[in-house]
Amino acid sequence: MRASASDADQRSLSVDPDLTKLETYIGYSFKDRQRIVDALTHPSFAYEQEAQTSDNQRLEFLGDAVLQLVVTEHLFRILPDTPEGDMTKLRAGIVCEPTLVLVARALSLGSFMRFGRGEELAGGAEKSSNLSDSVEAVLGAVFSEGGYEAAREVILRLFAPYFSLALKGQLIYDYKSQLYEWAQALGDIVPTFQVLEEIGPVHDRLFKVGLFINGELSAEGSGRTKKAAEQDASRDYYFRHAVKED
Repeated sequence: MRASASDADQRSLSVDPDLTKLETYIGYSFKDRQRIVDALTHPSFAYEQEAQTSDNQRLEFLGDAVLQLVVTEHLFRILPDTPEGDMTKLRAGIVCEPTLVLVARALSLGSFMRFGRGEELAGGAEKSSNLSDSVEAVLGAVFSEGGYEAAREVILRLFAPYFSLALKGQLIYDYKSQLYEWAQALGDIVPTFQVLEEIGPVHDRLFKVGLFINGELSAEGSGRTKKAAEQDASRDYYFRHAVKED
């Protein structure tokens, strides 16, 4: 059942209206602001509106293809002597959901998105699938207005840290194991995890987990399972500490 216009209007007010801030993060200003609004609109929000409202699924489809092409072209240019199989592995690490989620969080993208009431209450702004889809949708929006070169510039800027990590062999997503190995090598660091909060119904629960280093809360993570939340917290801490020290 679709929400009333007043309900929809009230929820839309909770979304940060200052998209200029997001455009600054992205490094691209839209002439047609509706493109970025569509890119940030989850299907659950569009469904609840009485008037026909576009969601981000078509732009996500477009952005996925553009991202694949830009990453492929960039690797081809910077690695002239690298075999196809090795470039394929590098691309797979860069163009994957965990990397897209990192990009989304760096942009605070979840805070700009529009969700339906149920999806919002279920922690939609923290779901990896929503965040990764929204990044691709934003890239699709840039491409649809600015063309390939504009999209390429945005992608290379946003994904620069992950290209660098991939080329160093450090774009790893079993961060919990990496964290334990790093802690063991140092000898004086003891990581432990603790569930801080559980959000939503049993069938669609979001876990928030704290990573404690020597008993002190040092990072937090979230996920649809405890293991996913622990990986998320480990990723946050690992990038802020272990990678810097390497």
